[in-house]
Amino acid sequence: MEASSLIGGLSARLGGVSPLEEQDAPGLLRVLAQVPDPRDPRGRIHPLPGLLAVAVAAVVSGQSRVVEIIEWAADLPDQVWDRLGAARDRFTGARGVPDDSTLGRVLAGIDADALDAAVCRWLISRAGSGGSGRRVIAVDGRTLRGSGPAGAQVHLFAAVDHREGIVLAQSDVAGKTNEITRFVPMLDTLDLAGAIITVDALHTQREHARWLVEKKAGYVFVVKGNQKRLYRQVKALPWAKIPVLGQTHDR
Repeated sequence: MEASSLIGGLSARLGGVSPLEEQDAPGLLRVLAQVPDPRDPRGRIHPLPGLLAVAVAAVVSGQSRVVEIIEWAADLPDQVWDRLGAARDRFTGARGVPDDSTLGRVLAGIDADALDAAVCRWLISRAGSGGSGRRVIAVDGRTLRGSGPAGAQVHLFAAVDHREGIVLAQSDVAGKTNEITRFVPMLDTLDLAGAIITVDALHTQREHARWLVEKKAGYVFVVKGNQKRLYRQVKALPWAKIPVLGQTHDR
């Protein structure tokens, strides 16, 4: 995967996340240490968790390109670099700022799914319990604008917590039609017991419903006219006799 595409995926996952605080660094570094390092051990200067932590912190702060991440990182105080696990020269103690080509090669070479899973674990632990009430998870896909020419853009399939607005799981798929095959593998990484899963009409599938019930989860599926038999059954329900329990008006 190209570095720009991976940064786009991070931006999609981390959008809306509040800026990092000092207590976030240890947990972030722990999960990033589980991402396999594709580099040859010889000649490594910058530890992978530190490089990835700097990238995550920069993306949370609004940086969207490799060169922007490096420029942002170069302005960090020494104590912030230390908290993010960045490297220092073992003899002089001076911190070394990686250049954009170094970070670009690292981001292009790492396992994007492993990084996604690590960031997901960190976001879930950072959110904590999320308050009272039933957990509701939205499952949907979107294409990242600017991630490539028309027809070759990055399409991400994600599960998002309704209350917290954080991405709980995310998968890079080749196109919208491939979302169906990624539904179970992506959600299987989460504890769904007691949760409600909301999806669009694309995922109104018998297999998905049965699997969610097996996971002790509920679901809200959208039914459209392309599923004619199911649509007729739903339309025939006595909707006029069902009381309105809540209304939302928006513009």
